[in-house]
Amino acid sequence: MRRILLVLPASFVTGPALAQVEDRALWLTATGNVAVDRRTRITVETSYRFSDRRNGLSESLWIGGVTREVAKDVAVHVSYARVTVYSRGRISSSENRVRAQVEATRGLGRVRLAGRLRFEYRSRTDGDRTGFRLRPRIRATVPIGKSDFSLVADQEWMIELNDTDWGQVTGADRLRNTVAVNWRATDALSFEVAYRNQYHFARRGDGPAMDHILMLGTTLNL
Repeated sequence: MRRILLVLPASFVTGPALAQVEDRALWLTATGNVAVDRRTRITVETSYRFSDRRNGLSESLWIGGVTREVAKDVAVHVSYARVTVYSRGRISSSENRVRAQVEATRGLGRVRLAGRLRFEYRSRTDGDRTGFRLRPRIRATVPIGKSDFSLVADQEWMIELNDTDWGQVTGADRLRNTVAVNWRATDALSFEVAYRNQYHFARRGDGPAMDHILMLGTTLNL
């Protein structure tokens, strides 16, 4: 995997500073959306994440949620995520995550802008305290000519709201910058390839770190 990810161009590095520790990763994601009615849909998602530093599989996620459009271009979403963390092929911890978010979209010419604010409740098997986190994100999508392809760019912050006994520390934890190409193969099926630069801020004596992530995803809408 290391040789594959080395081809990612250095010009995509968008972290605020050069990190002391860098990692290369591959994230594979499959998402399914089922419409309940015109304003409500159920979402299921699974993701497997591989990391050089973890010598293979680093995380797996299973997610289920419901989205409801509450006004024109405004939707709320509630979901549950089961996150399993691996190290050198063995499970090191598991996390139960409850997520609530609101997202608003707006068109500006050919560009579609989306702003999202997510609140997370986090409990883990390797600690007793509950963690709370905010994840604001801004995303822009623009079609490529008259084709079925579009360009996507987004930025997301992870801001931890309290300290825990399993390592969460109050303050800005991570900054993600992502660029992607999305292909709408059919009305129901789409594929996406992306590069994500994930910057970890220095926390509690640990220096900053940076992840270079190749992301491959597919989405099915029913």
